[in-house]
Amino acid sequence: MAGMRITVCLPSAAADRLETAVAEALAPFEIDYTGGDELDIWDSWYITGGQAYGGGFNVLPGHERDPRLIHEYVPPQWSPRHERVPNDFGWCAGGPRALLDFSASHEEARELAEAAWQQWQDLAADLPPANPWQVYYDRTVDQFRTYPFDQASADYRAQPLVQAFDSYLATLPTERYSYWFLGFTDPVVDVGCTGRQEFVVKQMRAALRKRNVLTLDGWWHEDGGPGIHGTCHSPAKCPHAPELPAEQDRIDGYLADLPGDTLLVHVRCHV
Repeated sequence: MAGMRITVCLPSAAADRLETAVAEALAPFEIDYTGGDELDIWDSWYITGGQAYGGGFNVLPGHERDPRLIHEYVPPQWSPRHERVPNDFGWCAGGPRALLDFSASHEEARELAEAAWQQWQDLAADLPPANPWQVYYDRTVDQFRTYPFDQASADYRAQPLVQAFDSYLATLPTERYSYWFLGFTDPVVDVGCTGRQEFVVKQMRAALRKRNVLTLDGWWHEDGGPGIHGTCHSPAKCPHAPELPAEQDRIDGYLADLPGDTLLVHVRCHV
């Protein structure tokens, strides 16, 4: 068994009974062996995602204190602390779609990636060459008693070229993108030793967050795959057309295009 995350879509009227409404939406996919095997997906769940890069949602600027935003809620079966957990500023576990920031785009991500690659080239032309992380890591192995890992990491990041590039990355508006977008353990190799096109393609693969979704009409879409309809006994016996095609881009577009008062709730399931 493992964990997975899914965005549960609910009508606006569910706001006053949120946990109950989420439970009802998820119920057809509980592991209870009464339907087809495909519907036996989870055995427990909770609302999460209010922390920075916690898988939840960015809040549109100016709405960070809106009381309609949803907070993490861990029920008693997961933790004795089953109270609301404060959201980090600018993040939330869900809320009305109109309050959530879906402005991250492939076009902007490409521009940011290309600019980052070029910035490294420009900095490298003016600053001393930097050693890759492997040089410092090898020293921790050879001198494990006198050169700890933390010191090696600090020395690596203190190189003028790496330090200048890290400072540049900190100025970029990447909060709306995935944690891995323009995040580098070793920019000397990941940026400095990679061609522009290869670099941009790799960053684009990591840029936009991938979301599973449980639609308003009860279709469970996971990993961009074909939907499973919760109202039918099994996919083989389901006569209904899926609410959206089996593509991640369509899932992202579905969420962004929902009516503004639709509630989106970030849920973690034990599957």
